[in-house]
Amino acid sequence: MFFKSNDRTSVVQWAAVGVLMLAGAVAQAKSSVWKVEKDGQHIYLGGTVHVLSKDDYPLPREYERAYQQSKSVFFEVDFARMQDPAVMQSILSVLKAKDGETLDKVLKPETMKALKAFMEKRGLPMAVINDTTPAGASLVLMSMELMLMGMTDAGVDAFFDAKARRDNKTLGKMETVEEQMAFFAKMDEGDADELILYTLRDLDNMPKIMADLKNTWRSGDRAEYRRLLLGPWIRDYPQAYQSLLVERNKNWLPKIEALFETPEVELVLVGALHMVGKDGLLQQLERKGYNVEPFAAVANEGE
Repeated sequence: MFFKSNDRTSVVQWAAVGVLMLAGAVAQAKSSVWKVEKDGQHIYLGGTVHVLSKDDYPLPREYERAYQQSKSVFFEVDFARMQDPAVMQSILSVLKAKDGETLDKVLKPETMKALKAFMEKRGLPMAVINDTTPAGASLVLMSMELMLMGMTDAGVDAFFDAKARRDNKTLGKMETVEEQMAFFAKMDEGDADELILYTLRDLDNMPKIMADLKNTWRSGDRAEYRRLLLGPWIRDYPQAYQSLLVERNKNWLPKIEALFETPEVELVLVGALHMVGKDGLLQQLERKGYNVEPFAAVANEGE
């Protein structure tokens, strides 16, 4: 997670939006949902946060509106397949250290010292992560920290995946589970010490980081995303930015464009940071001539 603070959304702003909705007008969009149009066809792109707490619900109404207006919903991966024991074992194998290259053998002494200090502070034994790759350790530590913070509820993706299955909507994916894990594995091609130290810095600030992330996600402010969220990531750990965002967006873009060849409306839900910045899906679509606008839910529609 690579995010900074954002205090732009105020109580006054939210109150103003509420008044507009009660008046029956189109409210100013306050979410990370965009409507993308070209040649009379349109789809919706929704930026997601993968893990939320119960206090984060209900979601911004734009997500439900876009969902109701779409025949198909596309996610990063097939969530049902993620639950397959064989697939889960495959994921674990990707994160497991190879040829005895455990963390204590690949990290510098000062990095191991910092990592051990963090684990002791959390009351966790090093055995929990020592047999993982550096990227595996980073993912495990992030997941555990979010659980300690109470971030255990379904994120936007999982919420709508379950809803779409109940509603018998057509489901699609941007990549396979194996492809996704291959991109995560590429994080191990970078500087292992840099990755672990970067992760530890994030973990120490995780409550603020997640609060700032969710504020920006709810506002949908593309400039704030770029300035506050993407900037530190690109500057401090470009390897992860390249493998987790740039390369995957490049693969997803043709699949998203292909959706305009069908008469139906589709909703694409992927991590919010995939949407913004010069390498983001929105700007790439704009460069190709698509019209991209924040999607604003119409008051009282469907209520």
